[in-house]
Amino acid sequence: PMAFNISFAMAGSLLLTLTIIPVLAALILKPKKERDTLLVRLIKRLYLPVLAWSLRHKRTVVGAAVALLVGSLALFPLLGKEFMPQLQEGSIMWRVVSIPSTSLEQSIEISKDISRVLTAFPEVKTTVAMIGRAEKGETADVNYMEIYTELNPHEEWPVDRDMTSLADEMREKLEAAVPTAVISFTQPIQMRVEELISGVRATLAAKLYGQDLDELDRISQQVKDAISQVPGVADLSLEANLGKPQIRIRVDREQLARYGMNADEILDVVRVGIGNEPVSTLIDGVRRYDITVRLSDDAKQSVEAIRNIPLRSGDGAIVPLHKVAKVSVTEGYSFIRREQLQRYAVIQMDVRGRDVDGFVRDAEAAIASRVDLPPGYWIEWGGAFENQQRALQRLSIIVPLTIFFIFVLLYTAFNSVKYATLIIANVPFATIGGLVSLYISGQYLSVPSAIGFIAVFGVAMLNGIVLVSFINDLREKGRTVGEAVRKGAEMRLRPVMMTASVAILGLLPMLLSSGVGAETQRPLATVVVGGLITSTLLTLLLLPVIYEWMETRKQK
Repeated sequence: PMAFNISFAMAGSLLLTLTIIPVLAALILKPKKERDTLLVRLIKRLYLPVLAWSLRHKRTVVGAAVALLVGSLALFPLLGKEFMPQLQEGSIMWRVVSIPSTSLEQSIEISKDISRVLTAFPEVKTTVAMIGRAEKGETADVNYMEIYTELNPHEEWPVDRDMTSLADEMREKLEAAVPTAVISFTQPIQMRVEELISGVRATLAAKLYGQDLDELDRISQQVKDAISQVPGVADLSLEANLGKPQIRIRVDREQLARYGMNADEILDVVRVGIGNEPVSTLIDGVRRYDITVRLSDDAKQSVEAIRNIPLRSGDGAIVPLHKVAKVSVTEGYSFIRREQLQRYAVIQMDVRGRDVDGFVRDAEAAIASRVDLPPGYWIEWGGAFENQQRALQRLSIIVPLTIFFIFVLLYTAFNSVKYATLIIANVPFATIGGLVSLYISGQYLSVPSAIGFIAVFGVAMLNGIVLVSFINDLREKGRTVGEAVRKGAEMRLRPVMMTASVAILGLLPMLLSSGVGAETQRPLATVVVGGLITSTLLTLLLLPVIYEWMETRKQK
């Protein structure tokens, strides 16, 4: 949405600039001598001596700029990386997973116990429990529940603390009240976004792919033990999908042959009589009705009753089911995950106190040193890391293409590769302030900060176009290179400063805000504000230096 808004706003401003603004200027503005305001005079009094010194010491200025660029790029490995900053929504969503054999009545009692514990906190306004999920979409059994906890406004909390410390204290009391469940917490919007994008119910997930279920269970436990040693891991758990009580019916083919029966007859009785599989369809106009043949409730209310289900042998005799099949109670999987034509197990976790990218690197190193994956088994990371890698991959294509098309437009405007390259060369120096500001503020490199860098590149090139085009106009009027550079930098100081100042002032509310959603906007504002400060200074100093150096060498 922000990209669409900016695009439409720029298109509308361009249309107004070419149509309405000239008309208004002709009607309202009157010819008079231009005078600088007091603030501009003070800035020029500081800027012009610095510009003169820079033009006399070109190597020093260029060397210092390059050193600043290299130093800022050295901070890049120290910056953590994440997909999106965590949004503080003002509410908590609890994920509670009991053992797979938990009944609906037991889950209801667990939800009541959890509700009593949570409502005892004065910060809690209300709680709502949602047990299981519908069959369509992302299904969940009754052993899984989500408990939405709405909190009072932060100003009404009796103790001044953050959301994480409150949730940690809540979880300690919940684990004491419900020791048989795995409890983790997230936020409502964050949870839905994670599930829609990556298909896992966690901030980060390691997906172990393979064929054999028993081998997946064994290796996933080893992977979980290895990840548990990595700093920053929280809410680490395996999906509770093994332990669902099942009635298993396995036919005895020797006994079937003895009674003149086949396996299909047994399976038909099981599917139709117990599983209620339709045997035919009744068509009434445009309506269709399934026809089922059911066994009586007494014939399937217990394992012993299922063992005694009567069957008819090949010679017409009545044979109980247990004579030709083994009926037993066992534990099985409540669900089996499949992706990329492979079965896979999920080790889900959260990351706290560090960036996701650095955590995944350490986790991969720990898994490589402690877990020996058999042939045909591999691990992929889902959740926030998967989203981050996908976003960075797209940006790695979009950003170079954007700069290339801007270069083409610059070449079209100046009809010169030299001037287009000079303006484009200002782009890397615009990253200095953005990287330094992220490092100082302790924020991570994310998608909003990457968008902020793109915005800084655009403003930096705009300032370069304003300065270079004005210097070229002065040279066409007969000024020497040195005179044109000095006069052009002096005359274009105010437009360049106004462009940067307007952008910085416009982003200050986004930078300083603390409301819901501010966390996702702050990295963008931090990068733009910091980047514009350094890019504007370098545009006003470095660009005139390089321009004069290039043109002087050409004349020589």
